[in-house]
Amino acid sequence: MSYLNYEPAGEGEVASAPDPGPWRVAVEYSNGGNAKPPTVIDIGTTQYDVRAEALAAARQTAFEHVPPDPWSIQGRQVFRDGPGGFLVVLQGATTTFHMSVRLLSPLEAP
Repeated sequence: MSYLNYEPAGEGEVASAPDPGPWRVAVEYSNGGNAKPPTVIDIGTTQYDVRAEALAAARQTAFEHVPPDPWSIQGRQVFRDGPGGFLVVLQGATTTFHMSVRLLSPLEAP
């Protein structure tokens, strides 16, 4: 069995992406232990009309947000995850967790 290789968009394609706005930053992470709900999505209340400003805020959030787990962050790696998001790997004292930070643009019902 073979799979197609993923080829990310070039910088030119990302730069020309539409900027419909308004944009908001969302953080998604797993809730601690057996807590309910198992996944938490925090959607920021600040709206950005310019996508570049929202992306800068998402990047800052990826480096600064402290989720409930791990309780003692020993290290943090931030990876670009497409044109509007970041994957954050958090190394705790005993385990590794991850969270996703990305841009959202609210849609109106048709």
